[in-house]
Amino acid sequence: MRVTLAALAAVLLAACAPKPETPEHTAVRLKAETDSARVAIEAQTARGVRFIAEGQPDSLASVYTEDVVAYWMDYPPTRGRAAIASKFRDFMATGSFVYRVTTLSVEASGAIAIQTSRVDVTFTPGPKAPRGTKPGTFTFYGITTWRKTGGEWLGSREIPIKGEPGQPTPAKQD
Repeated sequence: MRVTLAALAAVLLAACAPKPETPEHTAVRLKAETDSARVAIEAQTARGVRFIAEGQPDSLASVYTEDVVAYWMDYPPTRGRAAIASKFRDFMATGSFVYRVTTLSVEASGAIAIQTSRVDVTFTPGPKAPRGTKPGTFTFYGITTWRKTGGEWLGSREIPIKGEPGQPTPAKQD
């Protein structure tokens, strides 16, 4: 009798076990997660752009995780929200920046997402800019990883790319 009850319990537990996700269900789930993440990430990106335009480096830092790492070109890694705010405070002291960010793609799975974007920046030197600094516009591409924390998507890693993603960089000519 005990063996029969144990066997019955095992059969019932096996029947209640979750079924493995099919490739079709995985594709549908990932598309839904990506679509949802893209809307939220584009909204966070727009907030960050607005904070830059308004000269608010502390508010800008709020769109990042506490343990963010930014690998900006020509600078050592910038680690943490306080360092992000400090770096942007230094940048903003030299003049005004107008950022235009275009999201090229977002891929999400669970609480992690990757955004690829094109960033166009227009800089106008201010009175505290180094002597001889000229206004200008430049473009770069970026990859940002986002982490959903407390129901909010926050940037966790930021990596700029010179040139277009997926395109080879021309070799230097001697």
